[in-house]
Amino acid sequence: MLNKAVVTFQGVAHPWLCDEMGHLNTRNYVGMFDDAMQHFMRTIGHNAAQARKSNIGWADVRHEIDYSSEVPVGALVHIECNVEKLGNKSIRYKQVMYLSDTGEQAAQNLATSVLFDMQNRCAIPLPDNFREKFA
Repeated sequence: MLNKAVVTFQGVAHPWLCDEMGHLNTRNYVGMFDDAMQHFMRTIGHNAAQARKSNIGWADVRHEIDYSSEVPVGALVHIECNVEKLGNKSIRYKQVMYLSDTGEQAAQNLATSVLFDMQNRCAIPLPDNFREKFA
């Protein structure tokens, strides 16, 4: 791993995010992980407002989620994220969701995203300032 994990998301398992069994629904884990990714990219030097003006964004190309503990209605959760690997055009990162009140791990997402030129529809090299964070 290239860095220390940082908290990138805090949330609540509201009733409308849960299934009929009273647990966070699978699709909402993905939403929380996605929100966390946006904040994480900012911590490593990506400025979304500037990127939009240049037609640059992120394309997720892989997610592997392991669920380890149920998240009940009303639970406070937080996600910590760290870089696993920086490629030329991609970044692989690990996100871990915790039950905030107990510290118990609820889920882990290992994801890969590529920096994406939205106009030309292709992956582009990561900028040098990303690498400088991990030198």
